[in-house]
Amino acid sequence: MVRYSSDRVRLAPADWGGLCSLALAILTLVGATLWNVWDLSTTSRERLARVEAELAHLQADVSLLKSDVRVLTGRGRP
Repeated sequence: MVRYSSDRVRLAPADWGGLCSLALAILTLVGATLWNVWDLSTTSRERLARVEAELAHLQADVSLLKSDVRVLTGRGRP
């Protein structure tokens, strides 16, 4: 930094380079964080879809078992 007689501070060209490097580093970190959040949400959605498919399959199995139990206990519908 360069100080002038009017107590005004101006940035030297090297200071601007440092600020640009700092801004680029911050943007890189923000971008990496957003990418990780997006990746986690995608993985979570895929896992949730698999769990829902398995639950639907289990629900179908339970209804079949219920109907079998009704038939075996003699409460089946004619």
